[in-house]
Amino acid sequence: MIRPRLKSCLAAGAALGICLMGLAQTPPSPAVAPSNPPAPTNAAPVAATTNAPVSTLQIDPEARELRPRDAFRYRIHEDPVGGSDSLRTAITDSGEAIFNVSRGDATYVTVKAAGRRLAEVRADLKQRLEAEFYVAATIDLNLESIALPQGGTAEIGGVTTQSTVPTVVVFDAMQGEFAIPDGQPLMLSTIMLKLPSNQFANRKKVEIQRVGPDGKALPPIKVNVDDLLLNNNRSADVELKAGDRIRVPRRVIFGL
Repeated sequence: MIRPRLKSCLAAGAALGICLMGLAQTPPSPAVAPSNPPAPTNAAPVAATTNAPVSTLQIDPEARELRPRDAFRYRIHEDPVGGSDSLRTAITDSGEAIFNVSRGDATYVTVKAAGRRLAEVRADLKQRLEAEFYVAATIDLNLESIALPQGGTAEIGGVTTQSTVPTVVVFDAMQGEFAIPDGQPLMLSTIMLKLPSNQFANRKKVEIQRVGPDGKALPPIKVNVDDLLLNNNRSADVELKAGDRIRVPRRVIFGL
């Protein structure tokens, strides 16, 4: 059951047409003729191991103290939009995780996650959703991956995962997830050019949602991507940061 606020958000979206991320050897000694030559042998020399396999971390997801760039999969059973697929979110460098309140709405809640256990984040998310959006919220929240050094692997609940890189997520009318290259900037124009075209996407009103160092949401950065790309207005380009969420809304089409 949902609260009036979420119902009104979804109803407004529907009314406007908005459908709601080498062989080791000891150096030889000087040759000395032995008085008694050693007996011949067929034993093969043993080479020292130089490429030892990287150990896989064994992670208990419920016991882990969460860290920035750990990622979750979550689903709200009472979401009025429905759907059995889970959504993905990750802990930002500031220690926050952002959760959409519904598949059909861009509204979200921010929960402090770094330094806490999964059960604490789950309980906090449930409380925030029930305070404003749901009468009762049943939440599936599971740890999908953890922050690992490059090439590292971990086993989480019996599933092996490899090192992840910081990403940004595009949602609403256009969707995608893009990794930030190590040591290189990722610009808004770069990802927008990689996304498939969508005639219903309103690229004139793109918003970059970002969380500040204090964990609070910053005012959205609004960009006219059509002006950026079609008119080559590079002054409107924005360098993206880990955890950024880029919302591309749908066009409002009257008469439909």
